[in-house]
Amino acid sequence: MKHLLVICIIIFSFFTTLHAQTNSLAKTTWQVEKINPDGSAVFKKAKAIKFPDEQPKFNFLQFEEDKKLHTGNSCFHMMGTYSVYDNQVEISEGISDMVENCEEPKTFTGLYNFKINNDRLVLIPLKN
Repeated sequence: MKHLLVICIIIFSFFTTLHAQTNSLAKTTWQVEKINPDGSAVFKKAKAIKFPDEQPKFNFLQFEEDKKLHTGNSCFHMMGTYSVYDNQVEISEGISDMVENCEEPKTFTGLYNFKINNDRLVLIPLKN
């Protein structure tokens, strides 16, 4: 009986911890405001983009709930993936398409520290 109680407590603790680990980037869309020479960037919160019906006219990052990522602008679009670890996000490239004569915007790939403050997101690249 004691073993059953211990197992129940362990399972309850596991699910409580798992539920507490939330993805603060999921279901958010961000417009690039500034890209610094060191690779860090500042974004402002934007309205969610409904792909493929809508094509934004600004440089953006959109984090989906299923760890998929959209990035691009009016003539370039890339779909990738992302993973969140505490205050870090790892962004990976995926498939992309680009209209002829389009200047590809800065894409954000790699491992970043991130901070969200109200309607601003800051990404700071981690150096290897």
